[in-house]
Amino acid sequence: MKGDFARVTFDPKQHYSQVFQQQGRVLLEADWNEQAQIQLHLLHTLVRDLVGPCWAAGGGFALASATTDPNGNSKPLPLTDWQLAPGHFYVDGILCANEAACTLAQQPNAPTPDYGVGDGKSGFENPPASFALWLDVWERHLSWIEAPSSLDSALDGIDTCSRGQVVWQLRMLDQPHAQQRLADVTTALNTRRQAATSATDTAAIDQQLAAVNQLGQALKGGNQAGNTDPCTLLRQLLDTRRAYALPGLRAELGPTVADNDPCVIAADARYRGMENQLYRVEIHQPGLAGTATFKWSRENGSVIFPVAGPAVLGAAAADGSRTLTVPLQRFGRDARLGLAANDWVELVDDGYTLGQRAWPLLQVLAASVADGSVTLAVPQGVTPWTLDTDPASHPLLRRWDQRDGANAQGVLPVSEGAAIALEDGVQVTFAPGGLYATGDYWLIPARVAGNGQLDWPAPGGTAATLPPRGLHHYAALGLTGDNGSYQECCCRFDSLCQLLRSRVANAPGLAPATSAAPTPAPATPATPAKNTLTPRKTPVRKKPPSPPQG
Repeated sequence: MKGDFARVTFDPKQHYSQVFQQQGRVLLEADWNEQAQIQLHLLHTLVRDLVGPCWAAGGGFALASATTDPNGNSKPLPLTDWQLAPGHFYVDGILCANEAACTLAQQPNAPTPDYGVGDGKSGFENPPASFALWLDVWERHLSWIEAPSSLDSALDGIDTCSRGQVVWQLRMLDQPHAQQRLADVTTALNTRRQAATSATDTAAIDQQLAAVNQLGQALKGGNQAGNTDPCTLLRQLLDTRRAYALPGLRAELGPTVADNDPCVIAADARYRGMENQLYRVEIHQPGLAGTATFKWSRENGSVIFPVAGPAVLGAAAADGSRTLTVPLQRFGRDARLGLAANDWVELVDDGYTLGQRAWPLLQVLAASVADGSVTLAVPQGVTPWTLDTDPASHPLLRRWDQRDGANAQGVLPVSEGAAIALEDGVQVTFAPGGLYATGDYWLIPARVAGNGQLDWPAPGGTAATLPPRGLHHYAALGLTGDNGSYQECCCRFDSLCQLLRSRVANAPGLAPATSAAPTPAPATPATPAKNTLTPRKTPVRKKPPSPPQG
């Protein structure tokens, strides 16, 4: 969530049930947001506990891999033309809605192709002999630029509240990519094992390594330890990073460098900024340490600028560098929220966000309020993201605040186990043995009060290492076998009304209840359901005899 927040306070481990406003007190946006997150967490948990982690309502999200010709013969479809039925699907309690039937190649919120990147295709054109289909689900934060309908014209375009949007993407996974996932998790666990400081930690990591190795053997068709269900293996594979190699970060305050004069005492560790800030540390390039990179913002990445038209790429200079001039609709409200020379900016539009892209950032050469444009440096060998200037794609520039140590692409390398200074005494440390994903982020509230402190948990006086926010949720839809047949992996449940109607229809001597407007039965799923909720048969209670009169 890249909004202009003071802090994000919701923590499910606190088990708070609600937030109470009190008379005469200051009302903070963090309290309002926490109340909404408490209710959302309750709803997601209830749906997951009551029904399951991933399931479809009726025929929602069913896949049809064949069509019927005018003669009544079944004709298989290429993977790009497989039909995805409209309806609802729940992943970890999160509602995913498909408003209309679509093909895999034309699904809404289409992701970056997992295969065939850069060829202008969807990635489903040339599937391998066997593959799996899965859902990638996450919540996208929408600013006033990305959700212009949230602006009220009565306020003359001043932004107020932002929005959260559920995004789902149907993606494909084959055997080589599955094995690469496990190899990356294994590398991360080995790194974590080398950094372990106790025999207990080492033993726990050894058990995790054995579980990952066993899963790898099962995917190759080897020893499956009695587990022959391919859908179960797919679910375990999708969950390996969260279960075994989730990154961790610790934030703390570093002391100032001591003067050479032995009579001068070094200042205590404290936040030395002049204003309260919400620092955001976000992963840019994914992968293991050494490959992964990150960026940071003191404003939670909320400093953004709407693009007004096409960017102009200048001619190449003698050193091969170029300039990119981008027209902007408006600049920041003040110098603190504006653009200045040497700032790093990220070119963003809907295609970039939905594709989970991580292209190079560009550095500001000059910002001209009079011309309404900003000039960016494009070094030799760096290819900038091509902004889609269609207003429906919501193009914008996002400012990031790293300076020292940034590489030619404007980001910082992830280095584990050593403190990395941000600014004003704030420093972060990545825990050894993480597998990083684009969009993983941590929030660090820095406060001037209290002699400069970080609002970061410190149990026992030591700063805690926390997992990232912004994690995606995965669900296994189905997979193909060696013979090319497709097997669905998700559960399907009809509504209680439909189940009761089926129960009445199958029970002799019982007539269905009538109503003025009967609810129509849902459409038949495009593929057979693997699991169906069967109502429990309950005996009809007889009316007890009336008591004797008098």
